[in-house]
Amino acid sequence: MDAALSELKRNAALHPEQPGLCNRLLDRAMRVATTETRLALPASLPSLAVVCCSIKPTVEAVFRDEIARAFAHWPEFDLCVLNDARSLCEAYNRGAAATRGEWIVFCHDDIRFLREDFAARLAAAMQRFDVFGPAGATRLLGPAALWGGPATGLAQVSYPMPDGRIVATLCGLGPTHARAEVLDGVFIGVRRSVWADVRFDEARFDAFHLYDMDFSLSCHRRGHAVGVAQDLHLLHASTGEFDERWSIYADRFVRKHNLVVAPAHPNPTCGLILEDATRIAAMYDALNAA
Repeated sequence: MDAALSELKRNAALHPEQPGLCNRLLDRAMRVATTETRLALPASLPSLAVVCCSIKPTVEAVFRDEIARAFAHWPEFDLCVLNDARSLCEAYNRGAAATRGEWIVFCHDDIRFLREDFAARLAAAMQRFDVFGPAGATRLLGPAALWGGPATGLAQVSYPMPDGRIVATLCGLGPTHARAEVLDGVFIGVRRSVWADVRFDEARFDAFHLYDMDFSLSCHRRGHAVGVAQDLHLLHASTGEFDERWSIYADRFVRKHNLVVAPAHPNPTCGLILEDATRIAAMYDALNAA
């Protein structure tokens, strides 16, 4: 273990608002990273269905290739891609009903899996939670998963830049697996029995915003174990749109859940710009182990 990295991590946890500290933490983690830790896929696995919406054939083709690669050794697996979603809630409920997996993953189509052992990491999270994803908040403070910044948010997600480089981001410092109240919708895994108990609220969230916050919070409030698995490292080709239409559904979410909204954190994530994605998983492994 690198002493300088451990010290930076302690300081960043104590002083998350200190300018540049988390960026230096990521930079040190990249400098000391060697090879990523890889888990073996368990011998016994539940049946799994992945449900996704896509309207761009080229994006869908890449997504299907990613899924085929990541889950090549998952014995009972089903993929459902819907091209005619009226809303994400409507499509996710429809897709879940059309599949049979004991577990269901609802995810975006513009993601890549940065870990060779992604399926094994997914299986490990299934042992800990009923509902989980790579980004979320330990405490709900507003109508976005990282609304409260590093004090409550947890995320280790990367994004491609227009020039081909990658920005690897960090929000919050905590255990690799942590209980949460809400999740971001880029990727959500859920037991089928939990989805059947809660379901997505297609009447109220009849477009493409806040479906994830509402679903995960509803799961949490019904007593299901919701959590963040920070080692599900994704590359996501979108940072979201917090526009006027988003505000309409944010207001619906706040009203439905009687939420007292705290001031939004002005800069919830820090990031490190990298030439490519080859060592991102190893970097996060070094950070999480420090």
